[in-house]
Amino acid sequence: FHLYEQCRDFLIQVQNIAKERGEKCPTKVTNQVFRYAKKAGASY
Repeated sequence: FHLYEQCRDFLIQVQNIAKERGEKCPTKVTNQVFRYAKKAGASY
């Protein structure tokens, strides 16, 4: 699935951003990810 690979790469990027920010709460980060993904036009 191309969409799955795209989402996986996107999550990896977000995890890297979270590490840079020093965030230790993954749930908040994932919520931001889904909001951004919806803005980007990704459909689940």
